[in-house]
Amino acid sequence: MTGTSAASYLSVIRETAHDLSRTLDEQDVVRILLSRVVEMLHGQGAIMRMLNPDGTELVLMGAVGLSDTYLRKGVVRLAESRIDQQVLRGETVIIPDVTCHPGFQYPEAAAEEGLKGMLAVPMTVRTRVVGVLRVYVEHTDALSEADVRLVEAMADMGALALEKVRLHQSLYAIAAALNSSPKLDEMLPQVLEATVREMGLKAASIRLLDAEQGILRLVAAYGLSQRYLSKGEVHVDKSPVDQKALAGEPMVLYDVEQQPGFEYPEEAVAEGIRSVLVVPLRLHDKVLGVMRVYSAQPRHFTEVGIHFLTAVAHLVALAIEKAELYAALEAKYEDLKVDLTELYRFLALG
Repeated sequence: MTGTSAASYLSVIRETAHDLSRTLDEQDVVRILLSRVVEMLHGQGAIMRMLNPDGTELVLMGAVGLSDTYLRKGVVRLAESRIDQQVLRGETVIIPDVTCHPGFQYPEAAAEEGLKGMLAVPMTVRTRVVGVLRVYVEHTDALSEADVRLVEAMADMGALALEKVRLHQSLYAIAAALNSSPKLDEMLPQVLEATVREMGLKAASIRLLDAEQGILRLVAAYGLSQRYLSKGEVHVDKSPVDQKALAGEPMVLYDVEQQPGFEYPEEAVAEGIRSVLVVPLRLHDKVLGVMRVYSAQPRHFTEVGIHFLTAVAHLVALAIEKAELYAALEAKYEDLKVDLTELYRFLALG
């Protein structure tokens, strides 16, 4: 693309942004982005991989111009891929020949595929690198500085588009769980399971406030052992994290072993919990309790993640209100049946 005008670059970005804004399908986002990048660079192919929740592997999202045989070559482990380690630190990497580069994990497979030059750029959402976009070209020396900047910009656009799609899909999945049953003991575990799955976490729990006794009673949990759940009641006066959450402030503990404010830090470490996010269950002007999610790895929860869980907690609070109304109506219905039975018996005797 050397010699291409600035207007052409802006046109590519504009068209790509419009295409990405029209879809809520993950595979469409990947296809649009990779196809456009390969077309503009006259590349051999392109591939997108996203970091898994544990931060140990890069998961294949999609590819263009590469064979199924190459795509099945094996798992991309960060410990074995120095190139991806660089990219995930926010660096752009250009390699003239991947078949003889010591940091490339599968040089033999690349040679069999006929690949040589590679441009690898980070996919960044705000300040967080979430994945890697690789473009394969015959000659990297033909890449201009503007080409590289264009691919970097499009990779970030793709990362934001995927985040939008995933948030939409996640809220849909959680809404489906919320509507799965009018009974709390059936519905809440499904909501927590969906939340854990969608956010890539270890576990989650919901506790409701017992104001008279000053404790947070467990009403639902997912992904936590019975041993951990039996550790004891959560006392509000001994848990500064929950105190702030009950005051309406989302709270993040990056490392429960090092940061104060968590009532049972030793038990949490033994359970394999490192980071915790706590948000209030707010219904109108009243806080009913807290919703917690747990990560097995140290995790900096982003503003988007915090807002997402806060939205889920708000839906959960509404669902709790609906379930309580349903239970009250069901109880009144049973009372009414008893009253009618007694009335019919009285009339029969008369």
